[in-house]
Amino acid sequence: MAKDRFEFARIASPEEVADYLTSLAQGLKRGEVALESGGHLLRLVPGPDLKVSLRARSRERKGKIEIEVNWKRGLATRASELKVSVGTRPGPGGDGGDTRR
Repeated sequence: MAKDRFEFARIASPEEVADYLTSLAQGLKRGEVALESGGHLLRLVPGPDLKVSLRARSRERKGKIEIEVNWKRGLATRASELKVSVGTRPGPGGDGGDTRR
């Protein structure tokens, strides 16, 4: 089977990134993910068992979250659970409160 590769990178707002991640999540739930950019289209049909790897780091002026999802046909190994929660970002006063109205 031929290998096909898709790469995409851009600067985006938190809302745009959340929309991309939501679309990926919906595709994973439906069993098919289609990625398209610049006339290139890649359709993926994940297996029934997925491996998710998450790495994050925070530095003084930078942060990074890496999410990787892999699958193989017949992979059935399950590890510990992952909990993802939403925090509030500090407001202008730095008190941690959400000042958006």
